[in-house]
Amino acid sequence: MKKQMWMMVPILLVAAMCAMPLAAQQLYGSIIGTVTDKNGAIVPNAAITVTNTDQNTVAFTTTSDANGNYRALNLLPAHYTITASGKGFKKESVTNITLNAATALSENVVMQVGGATETVEVTANALAVDLRSAETGGTINGDQVKNLQIPNRNVVWLIQLMPGVSYGGGDNPYIGGSVPGGATNTQQQSANGARNSSNNWTVDGADNVDRGSNQTLLMYPSVDAIQEVKIQTGLYSAESGRAGGAQVTVVTKSGQNKFHGSGYEYFRNDYLNADNALNKQLG
Repeated sequence: MKKQMWMMVPILLVAAMCAMPLAAQQLYGSIIGTVTDKNGAIVPNAAITVTNTDQNTVAFTTTSDANGNYRALNLLPAHYTITASGKGFKKESVTNITLNAATALSENVVMQVGGATETVEVTANALAVDLRSAETGGTINGDQVKNLQIPNRNVVWLIQLMPGVSYGGGDNPYIGGSVPGGATNTQQQSANGARNSSNNWTVDGADNVDRGSNQTLLMYPSVDAIQEVKIQTGLYSAESGRAGGAQVTVVTKSGQNKFHGSGYEYFRNDYLNADNALNKQLG
């Protein structure tokens, strides 16, 4: 019996290692598409370069296959430029591509006949099609995170902006209740009628939920450090697991090729509160 138990240990270790990356996969996105000429004919063997313009680094290189298709995988949320080049064609660049976390975008490239020294630049469609369109939920970018009125600057409340999400705590956080759920850091949001313990939270792909109760969050990133928050409340892809409620993916900011910073003053005082009707009646 002991020998059988020891034989099971390597199997369990392999299973655990295979399961570990599943949560992290929610962080990355992908860009896929087809390379054609202006008449719609496929262009095989075109060299594809995907550049992260936020960091000015090459994030992915590949070539189009025999059917003109290309795939750029495991891309961090950022802004990208796709450049395609091929013999007998002008170099084609698709700029200003915004890729969010756990998103699969479709960006086709149309090349024009000409010399390789010539470059054609096209701005990507701002309303790019997410190939995971069956998912329900949305993405809140960093500017929205900073400008929205969030109680106590706590990112947890952003999940309530999605359809089907409600607050299930006993206290009302807007009139002095605890945030997010008391001293235990318990989140109280429910998605589509599921229990508040049915949500999965990650920060930069790392698990952010205490698996004891599946309610307590381990850390709360500063609002100023957040690049975006993606909230999926249903029909998410197979890479999202561990929960049947909402999948909340928090992505923190990474370095860019420009110096920048921010500052704020967080001031709350009851002298700034508006008077209520009862006090006015009492003079």
